[in-house]
Amino acid sequence: MTLEELEKQQEVRFPQAFHRIYDTGAMNWLELTQAELKPRIQEYISDSKAFLMLNCLCEMYLFEEVQKAAEELAELASWKEQDKKVRIKDGVRIVPFGRSGGGDIFCLLYTQENAEPAVILYPHDSYEAPTIEGHDFDEFVYIQMLTAAENEEDVEGEHFLENIKFLSDKYRPLVEGKSADELTDDLYALVTEHADIWE
Repeated sequence: MTLEELEKQQEVRFPQAFHRIYDTGAMNWLELTQAELKPRIQEYISDSKAFLMLNCLCEMYLFEEVQKAAEELAELASWKEQDKKVRIKDGVRIVPFGRSGGGDIFCLLYTQENAEPAVILYPHDSYEAPTIEGHDFDEFVYIQMLTAAENEEDVEGEHFLENIKFLSDKYRPLVEGKSADELTDDLYALVTEHADIWE
């Protein structure tokens, strides 16, 4: 499944930064089916140019997995709506694209106010509000790089250095040439915000 096909399926336009990275070929592995990826997984794990094949928080969904994740997300939201007597605000659209190791869901958050979607982490096992993991996809990628440094990814290794190239001009200088300790300090300095999606 291509990104264009995924966008048609989900009826959204993915962020410009997502398209920029996709156009480099770094997301080719996301177009595969599980059956196609399984025998080639080591090839992509060892490919330093593959997007977010790092020890970061986000595990990207294959494009074919997004619809199933969207259905899971809708079910989680419906449980909260029933139990807490709330509903997702009008004009809000949430599209999953990845997951954490603990099962929480990374999503693009589309609102009427924002030209580009934010990135949120939707909890799978609580009714807490989603956390904002990037006010746009560029910031999300930056935060994943900081997380990889915290998780002892080799910041001088080929995988990390290749993924730095996916950062926008705004964020690349904030990562290049820094030690793992400096990047971890930058991560800890970030303030956690919650997404106001309920009414």
